[in-house]
Amino acid sequence: MLIYCATTTEARPIIEAMGLQRRQKAPFTIYKGSHTLLIGGIGKCRAAASLSHLLTLSPEPVLNVGLAAGEEIGRLYHIRKVIDADTHQVYHLPPLDALPNETCTTHSRPAATPHKGLADMEASALVCTARLYRQPIAILKVVSDPFDPKSVERSSHLIAQNLPKILSLL
Repeated sequence: MLIYCATTTEARPIIEAMGLQRRQKAPFTIYKGSHTLLIGGIGKCRAAASLSHLLTLSPEPVLNVGLAAGEEIGRLYHIRKVIDADTHQVYHLPPLDALPNETCTTHSRPAATPHKGLADMEASALVCTARLYRQPIAILKVVSDPFDPKSVERSSHLIAQNLPKILSLL
């Protein structure tokens, strides 16, 4: 399985827990061990480019673990529906009984206006790219801020506190 995180902050707890070793630093950071972890960067362009790069080399199922804006800080969700705010494209993913299922809207800029569901900056590009390569994808998001980009929790503890649940789904 290929694990995609946008930032090192999101990836650090997974890297440490799985004992992954950095194998590549540029153009995208890649860690390897029992699974491959890609740190692709923030935003749809970086997400699509980095995931496409890796799926060309090694096509495999994708798990996106990341942070998102939402109501309940620290809560882990499985994303069942992804909406691209720019194109209005809607992607449906299989449900997961182990976690609460939620909708995530992907924006080109950090979401500053509260709305129903979660908001991120990569999910729609990741789903589109995984489908282009005919690979299944699952998306897990931990709420980092209440639709206030200035208050985003930038430490790894939100992912770390949900790590047992995340790792159990690999």
